[in-house]
Amino acid sequence: MNRIGLVSCASSKLPHPAPARELYTSQLFRKASAYAELTCESWYILSAKHGLLSPDQVVEPYDLKLSTTTQANEWADEVREQLAAELADTPRVLLITLAGARYQTVLHPCQWPFQIPMKGLGIGQQLAWLTKQLPQLEPAATRKNQP
Repeated sequence: MNRIGLVSCASSKLPHPAPARELYTSQLFRKASAYAELTCESWYILSAKHGLLSPDQVVEPYDLKLSTTTQANEWADEVREQLAAELADTPRVLLITLAGARYQTVLHPCQWPFQIPMKGLGIGQQLAWLTKQLPQLEPAATRKNQP
């Protein structure tokens, strides 16, 4: 199964253009992206402004939130199209979604199976969950990268 991580953007950003993986500076984004990096074959950022972002795509800071259900639904339609194009040649996809409820609208309807490991958790609980998971994953990732 090809695990594809989806991490939501954050309102806290650098004041200058940067690769998307560096642009968002919140603790939750940092931990969620580290989790996706360690547990998924590839991952993307769900951006309120840009839709689907590659972690290495350079973007300028912006101030936009998915503030209404209508806006979130329109955004989700566009992101599903972007995902379909990105994953067209990827067999057996499983989406691992590390995103808040508004960003989870991208999953309904969804052509791929998905998991939401932190479903129903508040921000503090998500941070605690990620904090607990990351130390357990890092030694395995280090072993995986050794010859």
